[in-house]
Amino acid sequence: MTHKLIIDKDFMRLIPPLLEEEYRQLERNILAKGKLLNPILLWDGIIVDGHNRFYICMAHGIEFEVKDMHFDSREDATLWILENQFGRRNLTDVARIELALKKEELLKRLAKENLKRAGGDKYGKKTPLPISSTASVHVQRDTAKQANVGKGTLVRYKQVMEQGRPELIEAVKSGRIKIGVAHRMLPSQIEKQLKKADKMYEYILKYLPIIKDEEEKADVRNRLLALKAQLLELIERRKTYETEN
Repeated sequence: MTHKLIIDKDFMRLIPPLLEEEYRQLERNILAKGKLLNPILLWDGIIVDGHNRFYICMAHGIEFEVKDMHFDSREDATLWILENQFGRRNLTDVARIELALKKEELLKRLAKENLKRAGGDKYGKKTPLPISSTASVHVQRDTAKQANVGKGTLVRYKQVMEQGRPELIEAVKSGRIKIGVAHRMLPSQIEKQLKKADKMYEYILKYLPIIKDEEEKADVRNRLLALKAQLLELIERRKTYETEN
């Protein structure tokens, strides 16, 4: 049986892509069984779950079943897709955060629209709220919980996405650099770290006289001078980098 299904690019962008090995393993599993055990889920002919399974079946001529889902609006379908993805195993922290932020953005927009509708139209008539209005109004507070990360991690991730250079953002999303490490690499955070290091240098230098051993005192002073030189070099290198880029 041939199915003419619709691939919605916006819906597909909601879904974290499988790693190459994950995709190949799914392909091997389907080929080994010779059929698709779970139906591909549709909404008005649009795939909302099963994109990878659909592509594999089409590539190998494997028949499959479909199941229609009911949603009152595109927004409700979007929310379902996001919620459904949270059930996937082995999602990275970044993937979970991205899903949670997409959900947060949608819920904020829906909440704003619902607030306008609840206020009535220009004649003072109340407009019924859609089903989506049942979503939590505390969307920002719930985002970190939904992503299964601490609030601090979520804040740091947002700052990296807002302030980081493209290569740093790509490294975080690919998992090559952890969120916390990337956050410390932001210019604003480097500046804070350098200031802290400089204060520590001044503090140690201030209390250096209490060291009685002259050889030890000289060693500490030399180490501090070397540290300060490194800090000054880092500051200059960062300024040069920002100017050139």
